[in-house]
Amino acid sequence: MHSITKRDFLQLIGVGASALAAFSLIGSSAAYSAQLPAWAALPEEAAPKTGGKLVYGQTYPNWAVGTSDNGRHPHFWIDLLTRSIWNCLLWVDHDFNLQGELAESWGPTDDTLTVWDFKLREGVTFHHGKEMTSEDAVASINEHIALKGSSFLNKWFAKVEAQGKYGLRFTLNAPYAEFPYALAEYRLTIGPAAASGAILADGIGTGPFKLVQVDNRRGFQAVRNENYWLKGRPFVDELEGYVVNSQTAINGFRSGQFNVVFNIDPTTAGQYESSGGLVHKSKGGDQFLISLPKNLDLVWNDPRIREAISLSIDRDAINTIVYNDPGSWVGNDTQMSGLNHEFLPREKPYDLERAKQLLAEAGHPNGLDLPTIVFCPSFPEEPRVMAVVAESLKKAGINVEIREMPCDGFSAYTVQVNAPFGRPARSLVGPRNPAINLGRLVTNDSEAAAWTGAKADAFKKLYAETIAEPSAEKRVEMYRECQRIAQSDTPAIVLGGRRNMLAHAPGVKNIKSHSQNWGSRFDDVWIES
Repeated sequence: MHSITKRDFLQLIGVGASALAAFSLIGSSAAYSAQLPAWAALPEEAAPKTGGKLVYGQTYPNWAVGTSDNGRHPHFWIDLLTRSIWNCLLWVDHDFNLQGELAESWGPTDDTLTVWDFKLREGVTFHHGKEMTSEDAVASINEHIALKGSSFLNKWFAKVEAQGKYGLRFTLNAPYAEFPYALAEYRLTIGPAAASGAILADGIGTGPFKLVQVDNRRGFQAVRNENYWLKGRPFVDELEGYVVNSQTAINGFRSGQFNVVFNIDPTTAGQYESSGGLVHKSKGGDQFLISLPKNLDLVWNDPRIREAISLSIDRDAINTIVYNDPGSWVGNDTQMSGLNHEFLPREKPYDLERAKQLLAEAGHPNGLDLPTIVFCPSFPEEPRVMAVVAESLKKAGINVEIREMPCDGFSAYTVQVNAPFGRPARSLVGPRNPAINLGRLVTNDSEAAAWTGAKADAFKKLYAETIAEPSAEKRVEMYRECQRIAQSDTPAIVLGGRRNMLAHAPGVKNIKSHSQNWGSRFDDVWIES
């Protein structure tokens, strides 16, 4: 293992500054941005070393694991950390800013916001040596569209065309001011075009590591991509990842089998620390959303019942009991994240007396029984979250069984009846920009849960106007008004969000927990010992 000198490292930063400059229209006018990726923000005295093996445990499997036998496909990767093997056009950094990955510049062609041009990075090669071009990007995006890889992309996508060897042009079917964020989604990786049509099926990408082997339900091994487009990256020679439960993760960390564990149970942080580990906590994480299908004859078809359910859940108790994090943000029932500056909290998120009053007005003065709600423990602390929810509801006279199920096949189970809206179930809502967050009530059938009526129509109309607005400043208040409309009808119950946490051995440097779990990177990590 050898060190990179300070001089060499500063030269690498210079390379990153020029390579990752991005042309982006996210505000009212186009602006040239030269933001560096998160890995560049290191102290000047840092001297990253190359070599070694990073072995991580992951307690949060990809929800799609188990629905395919091909773990070499990014849609069915063992977890959501696809950037170990692949790259997307763009990346959302730890501060929720867009950074270029395979795209080095992007922007709309005019203020109609329906046509967007992207310039690809030149000289990027796939793991098998072929240079990445616009042909590969077009084939990959079309494959993702065919596989419905992202509702955020599919909803507005009309076509993508090559503009020379390194140019892309996206044409949308409606204006979308924040369209580039959709291309940063973890599934939307770029692979080589293939005459056979088998795009993205062989584990070949442009990422920092090359896949050696993968067990679709258990783990993978990969080695350093010596031709990675970020010069000098990655620092680590080998990468392995394994899907494990919480106790196995702790035992593996103690024994030295894992030198990193992603998405640790917050109540076990002390166990990692007592074993010599360090814990990094992100600013936020996934939210727990309870989907309430309304196209069946269910008691919550009455919006007063939906509001009563929301006001009966003591979200601060969840933060205190489960996360030891009292006073942190809680959900506002709109799929928005507390990380968004546009976030509009409910005026009073926990109001037991108002909840009882609403129940009485709806004809249930003595309380009521709700249908069974199912969930799978995607995160290790989730059973405790749901226990607090059930006990909290009892105080308002609302009884509900919240039933735990295995995650393997869970998504298919929830929609096997009452498709596409599914049965009453817990969904996960990842923290994203407001256009995607609020767009879930337009693009995602299970999360919209058959929300209809005058307020649903008003929400959809205002949302369409908002994402067509070129001015970022004007969009802020429009997004807040969208939230007010949704809160007045409570289409779903959003409990709030966890704060993603990882534990790592002291010798593992510059590894960070990302609020968007799937945004985790491995090209900027090194091992000192």
